[in-house]
Amino acid sequence: ALQSNGKIVAVGNTNNNNDIAIARYNADGSLDTSFGAGGKVVTDLAGMHDEVAKVIVQSDGKIVVAGTTETMAGASLEIALLRYNSDGSLDTSFSGDGKLTIAVGSGDDYGTSVSVQADGKILLTGTSFTGSNDDFALVRINTDGSLDTSFGGGDGIITTAIGTGNEWANSAVLQTDGKILVAGYSINGADADFAVVRFN
Repeated sequence: ALQSNGKIVAVGNTNNNNDIAIARYNADGSLDTSFGAGGKVVTDLAGMHDEVAKVIVQSDGKIVVAGTTETMAGASLEIALLRYNSDGSLDTSFSGDGKLTIAVGSGDDYGTSVSVQADGKILLTGTSFTGSNDDFALVRINTDGSLDTSFGGGDGIITTAIGTGNEWANSAVLQTDGKILVAGYSINGADADFAVVRFN
């Protein structure tokens, strides 16, 4: 992700239990030593496997990272969201410790993308196993890290089946009128088709 001041935020995973890794670079490619420890931050969510999917920088400079986490051995995977202050410290005004995990369906859930609305609310895109198949998942979160109960069915969560097979949501885009476009693919029984859903 590119900050307004030209600095670059890169995310990935460490080889040590797949923790979340962030590095920030100055515009010339050197590590930004004002960020974290020598330009780098490593975060472990629950002592298990974490996987990063997307990073964005909010207009206030805070950094939001979305992905997937294993909360305990043998448990279903959950969507993960973290928010950092501009210096690389976890933002404790978000969910109490800067870290949020969300169980959407009855099985594994994956966070694939994140975006921020004009009002500061955060949209998480992902995929959730809802009982028989993987379906599109969309979650909206308030600026404090709580689920936005005005969205979806009163819990801030929407799952959408497109066909009868597995579906995977890869990305979401906000239109200027506030409507939400989610794109991914849907298995039609023989192969995968492009899939797009638009939400109010």
